[in-house]
Amino acid sequence: MILIVGATGVLGRATARKLLNQGHAVRALVRDRARAEDLRKAGAEIVVGDLTDPPSLSRACKGMQRVFACAHSMLGRGAQSSAQVDHVGHSALVVAAREANVEHFVYTSMLGAREDHPIDFVRTKFEIEGVVRDSGMGFTILRPSAFMEHHVHRFIGQMLLDKGFVVLIGPATKPRNFVAVRDVAPFAVVALTEDGLNGRTVEIGGPDNVSNSEIAHMYAVRARKGRIFHLPQPVARAAAAAIRPLHEGVARVLDISMLDERQMRETWQPSKLLAEFPLRLTSVDAFIDERVAEWRRRRGTARRT
Repeated sequence: MILIVGATGVLGRATARKLLNQGHAVRALVRDRARAEDLRKAGAEIVVGDLTDPPSLSRACKGMQRVFACAHSMLGRGAQSSAQVDHVGHSALVVAAREANVEHFVYTSMLGAREDHPIDFVRTKFEIEGVVRDSGMGFTILRPSAFMEHHVHRFIGQMLLDKGFVVLIGPATKPRNFVAVRDVAPFAVVALTEDGLNGRTVEIGGPDNVSNSEIAHMYAVRARKGRIFHLPQPVARAAAAAIRPLHEGVARVLDISMLDERQMRETWQPSKLLAEFPLRLTSVDAFIDERVAEWRRRRGTARRT
């Protein structure tokens, strides 16, 4: 049986559905049972727990052969801060899995994770990679680039389509790599059901390196609407400092948006991955085409009703 921690997130849900469709037994650890109703109907066993609640992790890991950790709290604060969830919580999950004799642990890190990264969230990812490697369990570490669902659509495209404008930090011309969740989930499934990725760290990205500014213009051209505003970096820096005591997660996102290529490289080339795993990666163009088409369908439905 396979445990997914973070099953209601975009990657966790996509992976759970693929596993269930293949006939695998899946247990989903969630904080909110209602959000996992679709997975329950699809055949998953739903258990309520939290990465900040070690006893719930022990209960969830009991009887599991493999564990997939794909939750995070980059935007969290208070009891759900990144320090509590991404560091303390994932460390506790590794311990719980080891004590439950889990055979294989799959951890979702991120592209560019390193010990001296200027962002604490990314340093934590790198540290937990080491905890997983040293656990004694079989392991696979996935290092995806920024998810299109969040960094292309939720943070940029959705606002432009729904509100008619989007605000970018600074010139927003830094090239970045983005990956669709549907291109990452198959690697998680393989790692959870086969042994070919045991002991591997796999970098996964998309075929394009594009800037936030280019993304915003791609949405605006397709939707034939939307204004693009740029918040000067000094203003964003002051805003991050002001908001940090109230919401460290939002401040962290602002910090990330102001890092240059030297401080946080976000480009990636798919040639090495595709040489080993021949597959068709989703382009940013294709992803935005899909999102704009969905927006037009929803708008048409709303008008008819």
